[in-house]
Amino acid sequence: MTLFLSEKDIASLLSMNEAIESVEHVLAEMEFNKVQNQSRRRVSLKNTTLNIMSASLSSFNVLGAKNYTFSTKSDKPPVAQFLLFSGEGELLSLMEANELGRIRTGATTGVATKYLSIKNAKYAALLGTGFQAETQLKAMCKVRNLKQLNVWSRNKENAQKFCEKMQPEVDVTLKSVQSIEKAVENADIITTSTSSSMPILTGNMINEGVHINAIGSNRAYERELDSRIVEKASFIATDSLYQAREESGDLILAEKDNVEVWNRINSLSSLIISEAKGRESENDITLFKSNGIAAEDVSVAYYIYKKALKYNVGKEYN
Repeated sequence: MTLFLSEKDIASLLSMNEAIESVEHVLAEMEFNKVQNQSRRRVSLKNTTLNIMSASLSSFNVLGAKNYTFSTKSDKPPVAQFLLFSGEGELLSLMEANELGRIRTGATTGVATKYLSIKNAKYAALLGTGFQAETQLKAMCKVRNLKQLNVWSRNKENAQKFCEKMQPEVDVTLKSVQSIEKAVENADIITTSTSSSMPILTGNMINEGVHINAIGSNRAYERELDSRIVEKASFIATDSLYQAREESGDLILAEKDNVEVWNRINSLSSLIISEAKGRESENDITLFKSNGIAAEDVSVAYYIYKKALKYNVGKEYN
């Protein structure tokens, strides 16, 4: 029997803390060669791109694949599905996958922030209020006891509406600000979550000691950060070294500007299992470039599947 889980089911089953734990687990597993991860592959037709990502986790005896579309002519969220298989080839679950992807992306930021930001971080900034922003906010708040978080959007009304909507859900004061400079001026943590193809955050805007999560871009020719930020970073991590070389424009374009990049990159996995040192002082600038990898999706999806079976959530079909 195959279990179908809707977006509503997934949102009801998966907390941010659970997602962070699941992502942290699979990233550690990657370092012990217990994961096969296939980078994102794309095909396009007219204005629509189909993205396909897949991975297998030997410790859970599962494989999975996520398919999602993106259209340059639509403001609607992506259409996303996730297929979870057993190691024997049985289709265990078919899931709607927008919530899965959003929560997983936030959770990965949570893991990076947990390991790389200063422990007593009090001030943060979120740049962008779109599809991924809510889970980015929740993840930062789960791993650090923040006092104030500034929110910026190109559309001032969107930033204000975001703060009004999310304030009851987090234990941090949310403040809508009108400029990026104002948003990040005292920030211990900065997360960029925009659709920009050009840098919105530059090296002259950031302070010593800041940790930056760059999650918005996953194309080689797009970036949210300028090359100076990459140059200033004392420690740079990503969730897939291989995938970063293919699609992390923030890093690829910095290298083209003659910034040393690839000999300075570390995997988030190596940080988790303590093979990489990470932050060495409170003055270090640290950077996490998120790719969003299939292994993270599979780990979170398997957790959701097990919990759905336990609580009898979803619909079974032959």
